[in-house]
Amino acid sequence: MKKVFTLILASPFPQSSSEKIARQLEASLSTDWTFEEIDLSTLPADDLLLRTKTPSEKFNHSIKKIINSDLIIIATPTYRATYTGLLKVFFDLLPQDCLKGKTSMLIQTGGSPDHFLSIEMGLVPLVRSLGSNIISQTIYASPLDWDKSGEISIELSSKISSASIEIQKQI
Repeated sequence: MKKVFTLILASPFPQSSSEKIARQLEASLSTDWTFEEIDLSTLPADDLLLRTKTPSEKFNHSIKKIINSDLIIIATPTYRATYTGLLKVFFDLLPQDCLKGKTSMLIQTGGSPDHFLSIEMGLVPLVRSLGSNIISQTIYASPLDWDKSGEISIELSSKISSASIEIQKQI
């Protein structure tokens, strides 16, 4: 049976740099995986802000994707020195311990290398609070990790390859 991984895109904008990194990581994984995706920017705001008594089918389906996954890949930009509010709101609505026994891979991008600790100080505790194990090869990238044409640099590509190898060893 194929393993399932779910990619959570936490940027409010399509084709973000964090998404580009996640897509390269996805492409590097073997074909032994079934791929799922949750783009948080497309979830109904009323669900995320608890304005409805009954969550939408789309929101409930996103929760089921997470519960049925072996691996969760979370890709978020850095806003105000941490992950996006969109990710926080979504995680606040997840059932307690819903990530127990699952493994997460964390990707965070920021406007400068100065925020590299935000992944360890913010994102790691958020994900651990729901019981997930975390791949030790997290990826933080700043504008220095992109070449002049806007493509992923050789150094960043190497980090992505290392993360892929670690994922395949652990899961």
